[in-house]
Amino acid sequence: MTRWTTAPGEHSERTGSNSTASEQVPPTPPPLPARTTPAQWARTLAQGTVPGTLHLPRTGAGGACPHHGPAAHRDGGHDGLGGRGGRTEQHRVRHLTDAAGGLLLLVGTDEPLHERLRELSTEAAAAPGAGGVPVVLDVLDVPPGQAALPRARLCATGWAQALDVRAQRRAAQAVAAVNPLGALLDVGSTRALWRLEVGEVRVTTAEGVHLLDEDAVAVATADPFYADEDGAVVHLETEHRDALVGWVLRELPPEEAVRTREVAVVGLDRYGLDVLVTTGTGTRVLRASYARPAAGPHELRAALCSALGCPCGGLEV
Repeated sequence: MTRWTTAPGEHSERTGSNSTASEQVPPTPPPLPARTTPAQWARTLAQGTVPGTLHLPRTGAGGACPHHGPAAHRDGGHDGLGGRGGRTEQHRVRHLTDAAGGLLLLVGTDEPLHERLRELSTEAAAAPGAGGVPVVLDVLDVPPGQAALPRARLCATGWAQALDVRAQRRAAQAVAAVNPLGALLDVGSTRALWRLEVGEVRVTTAEGVHLLDEDAVAVATADPFYADEDGAVVHLETEHRDALVGWVLRELPPEEAVRTREVAVVGLDRYGLDVLVTTGTGTRVLRASYARPAAGPHELRAALCSALGCPCGGLEV
């Protein structure tokens, strides 16, 4: 299986120009807050916390798919499955990763997707040099709260490959070592695992589209709080509201602070918090960075205290 690999640093270094003694040296800008890198987003979204959409080529007699249903569409963009404007079909899919970052698709044997993959796999096997069924896995971040916009999108292009029963069970054991899902016990009977051999990985963030190389994604790690982000945010907003609001009021200019109407946490990761603030002049997102990255839940209390300036160390999540 192609092993993904993490990307170079998110922010490029800035080089300053030389100045003479008579020139006034501008103040050094504060460092940008640490954020999840594109490669870390790739591993985070690949682990299957939120479901993905699998795009398949629409082939066969008349170009029709017997299982396409209302989800099929004509894709006006380049999807890697037939060029610009090619016809594809969409299926919701549960995807997972093993410890090495290998992507797998967990599909019920009674689902239309499984039957469709088998049909396309048979067609692909007849083609010389075929590496499997060409697919695109599309995973959109689902942030906590209704006010938040998606922060990243993963697009993995590659080939879905069938596995025999023995290989499926070995793959299920590898996945269970990092994500012990009960559904993996059904692999080989009512569920099947398909390997996704990845050819290209793209992650879209607010900074743009990032094409990632295999080594970059393989050495990246998923965010340790993503799976339980909703619960952590709810606890923070309900049990530690005063500390959160106090931090916001200290961060805002006085003229904005007095006009603050709403404060909502719209993101929590290993590096900090994203807080959406509504004032009389509109909305803005403030970043509360931890003193150092939090490796897991056991470090979150101290990290939150460092970010929000809580002197008592009493924040517990």
